Amino acid sequence: MSSAHQVAPTPVETALHRAAPEAKVGALIAFVVSVALVPRGVWWPYGVDLALLAAASAWARAPLTLLAGRLLVELPFIAFVAVLPFVSHPPDVSLLGLEVSRAGLVLSGSIAAKATLAVLATGVLAATTPAPTIVAGLGRLRVPAVVTGVAALAIRYLQLALDDIGRARRARIARGADPRWLWQARSTARGIGGLAARSLARGERVHTAMLARGFDGTLPVLALTPAASAAAWTGAAVAAAPAAAATALAIGGGLR
Repeated sequence: MSSAHQVAPTPVETALHRAAPEAKVGALIAFVVSVALVPRGVWWPYGVDLALLAAASAWARAPLTLLAGRLLVELPFIAFVAVLPFVSHPPDVSLLGLEVSRAGLVLSGSIAAKATLAVLATGVLAATTPAPTIVAGLGRLRVPAVVTGVAALAIRYLQLALDDIGRARRARIARGADPRWLWQARSTARGIGGLAARSLARGERVHTAMLARGFDGTLPVLALTPAASAAAWTGAAVAAAPAAAATALAIGGGLR
């Protein structure tokens, strides 16, 4: 439910693509929780998690460009985390001639590893499951209707906003504008402001139309795919089991 869903869908069709969305979302949640619970300073479970993601990516034939594009979103967060070794106290180790904190290094490394694995896991889900189907899966997992409704509308409005931006950019270029230059930032900002105003007005019109049609706060339930079978839930549990087992072993003090 992000920019990964704006690319043209891949013609690849695997068993992972056909799996029930709620089973895939459940496996993703279990995987992310397992990664988040890895104790600080224990590194080998991340290797297990990365191997699981590599196997899932190969099975799904997920494009590497899609996964790399999702990692770009993480870069500002990683830049913030990279500051931790320099601001943590006390500085007790030398790194490239700089005195940094060993505890800060461990903390920043753990946070970066967990965030990267979580982003890659969501990338695999995005590569195998359309956004509306993910929303349907969340509904089947008993996620509150207000959350799934907001998510569904957000996806649709993001697509509309991107379409508006593309049309406005093509119109400017057709009229001789070149948005690469700094002195054109004012017109670009004005265009973004106009887009925001149009989006708000569109949202008000859509909400008024929904109320006129009897909207009571609950969106229709999407049923784009059959519900998950027992075999699908078993497969999801088996897929997430190695990550959970590695985390449990690390918490228990094994293989430190």
